[in-house]
Amino acid sequence: MLQEWPFFHLFVPNARKPVDLHIVSDQATRELIADTERILTKLIEQSNGKNMKRSVRRKHKERRIHVKLNHKHIRVMMFDTKYSTAAVKKKIYIDCYRKYVKAKDGIGKTKEASIYYMKDGRSHVRSIRESPLFKGIFYHINRLDEAFLGVQSSKEASISALTIGHQERTATSQNDLQLLHLETERFIQQLSHFALDPLLESRLKRIASQTEKLVPDFQLLDFEKRHTVRRMLREDIPNLLTTYLSLTTQHQLNQKENVFVTLSKMELTLINLNEELEKARVERMEHLLRLNELRYDQK
Repeated sequence: MLQEWPFFHLFVPNARKPVDLHIVSDQATRELIADTERILTKLIEQSNGKNMKRSVRRKHKERRIHVKLNHKHIRVMMFDTKYSTAAVKKKIYIDCYRKYVKAKDGIGKTKEASIYYMKDGRSHVRSIRESPLFKGIFYHINRLDEAFLGVQSSKEASISALTIGHQERTATSQNDLQLLHLETERFIQQLSHFALDPLLESRLKRIASQTEKLVPDFQLLDFEKRHTVRRMLREDIPNLLTTYLSLTTQHQLNQKENVFVTLSKMELTLINLNEELEKARVERMEHLLRLNELRYDQK
């Protein structure tokens, strides 16, 4: 696509340029995004198929969120407060048409998707429309639009948003393990809304921890092993857990042990890869020591 060419951004207004990842990938912003997705998910679950107006505000010491739905628009506003730990304080505005008012590619057309922030003493505005970290919010907005029209049941909408939202956010990040790791952590946070069994949640957190250890030297692994890790985070884990959550309570109890075993095998795979990388680092250290000994040995 033309937008992916570096020179393209020289010819577009600042408001249409995509926001840099480091501005929105800090912990405070990830919590802001996760809280917003939880609010949208709750609204989806509370929908009764009636096309009615809704307005929800959430206040936290570090952030404020406002979701407003009427017959023409769905608006989401997200703010860092002065107490936020975010390095860059920001305001985020998303305004989407209801799909029956104005649609594009089968979903409500986005009127605005902007982030405003101060950096180096200057005010900046950038677009978040194509940012992978915000794909989940846009998907939730579409599901909310459908839910208030009675297109999809609340449980189906919630689980669908959980699955596809995660996949959309990570689809463009196949070569960025750090971003995949961030998305996995957010996925785990979203699962807490479904009262996931603590044993399974703990195993998922261990998988996320092992993934984080892989990030610095991930490229040292061969292609097949990197592909295995990416597929695990991007497809296997979300597909496994969302399918599990779609089961009845009794069937979840019946499958709990199998899911736990599967997650344990995934964790063991990551542990083995980390051990492989540690061995490679030790071998490199020994090689460098031998090399420097030859170069600087005074005889």
